[in-house]
Amino acid sequence: MDCAEDGCRRPAAVRVHDPRGDDRDVCLPHARSLAQREGVVAAPIEDADAEWP
Repeated sequence: MDCAEDGCRRPAAVRVHDPRGDDRDVCLPHARSLAQREGVVAAPIEDADAEWP
């Protein structure tokens, strides 16, 4: 499964729960930036194909 962010083809590895919008599955780089916003919770997706550093 690819990242839900527009134009991104990286594999999704994290489900982002955002109080300002829909929950979505994103890649690690997008999850890092989105998780810094207030109220956002990022949870790893089990069995995701992405490699964790």
